[in-house]
Amino acid sequence: MIRYPSFIIFFLIVFVAISLYQIKYLITQKELELSVINKNIIRTETDLNILKAELSYLKRPKRIENLAKNKLELREISAIDIWDLQHLVDVTKSITESNVK
Repeated sequence: MIRYPSFIIFFLIVFVAISLYQIKYLITQKELELSVINKNIIRTETDLNILKAELSYLKRPKRIENLAKNKLELREISAIDIWDLQHLVDVTKSITESNVK
């Protein structure tokens, strides 16, 4: 009578031991995955900070002004370039009248 319960207890202990080993193995794998993900997050944040610094350098107004003058051949707005609002209304009326005829 004592043999059967001892076999059941033995197999139960073996089952629990194997289950604990599997759980420990799975937790170790998840910890490794987590460390890789954390490293990727840190690297991405570092890259993002570098890109923000580069963007702020590229968006400097003085740099954009030099590019506009040298590459696009733009010039500063002078007083002659600013029109009176009434003059614009007259020009648009003349354009619409010529299109109607």
